[in-house]
Amino acid sequence: MTKELMLLAVSLVLAAAAVEDMARLRISNIFPLLVLGLFAVWVGVVGWESDIWRNGTVFVAVFALGCGLFAMRWMGGGDVKLLAACSVWFDWAGVLPWFVYVTMGGGLLALLIMAGRRMVPQSVRSSSSLAIFAPKGPIPYGVAIAAGTIMALYLAGPNPSGAARLPDFVQGL
Repeated sequence: MTKELMLLAVSLVLAAAAVEDMARLRISNIFPLLVLGLFAVWVGVVGWESDIWRNGTVFVAVFALGCGLFAMRWMGGGDVKLLAACSVWFDWAGVLPWFVYVTMGGGLLALLIMAGRRMVPQSVRSSSSLAIFAPKGPIPYGVAIAAGTIMALYLAGPNPSGAARLPDFVQGL
């Protein structure tokens, strides 16, 4: 399996998690598990590097921070698990760009959802079963985590083998 296919696979898993979060405000455990499993396959494809332990420390730190945010009810449990699983793809150098992409995505997502909730007619919102249309409801932050992680994987690159690039079909656009 090539690097490009691996990045595509993890991107599809993250997109599926984002869709589920928008529809149900819930992220199934299978998505973080798949992200972690794909990282293990990624390491097998690109090769083990001696600094891989840094990815583990990033994972532990992000999971601990997420648990604190969950305890304060600022973040959902599914979001915490997905965030921690995504963080394992980055080392110390890559975690800051990843965090910036996720944070910027979250801010943009919040603005879009607030505007969308006002712009979508009340009749459509009330008849929809999508949790995203709940008035003053929570923001499905799994969408920002997925989008930010995908951007960071392609633009900053994962560790090991941080040399990532946009796929050819995107470069041609």
